[in-house]
Amino acid sequence: MNPCLNWTMLIGFTVFWLPLAAAQSAGRSPSWLRRRQRGPARLFGAAGLVLYAGVLVNTVPRLARADADTLAYTSYTGSALIFVYIALLIAYVALAGKSRDEPR
Repeated sequence: MNPCLNWTMLIGFTVFWLPLAAAQSAGRSPSWLRRRQRGPARLFGAAGLVLYAGVLVNTVPRLARADADTLAYTSYTGSALIFVYIALLIAYVALAGKSRDEPR
């Protein structure tokens, strides 16, 4: 992969994704997102932080030009983090569906 694309991805996730995910995991959602959000914001924020960690684990060794064994291990770790991210999103959707059924 092109190093410029890796840097762009890393900077983009750090500038846009990390502050939003960190705020949500602390229980503070922006007003534009709070209106649309039906499930627990902290769980959604934790899922965002796991996704960010997966991006870091996959991107940083490539930028450091690590050897093939290190890249393989970090790819496995990044894939595991993506599976955790998917599991957290499934849990979020299940909890959001339950909160939708409750009367307000």
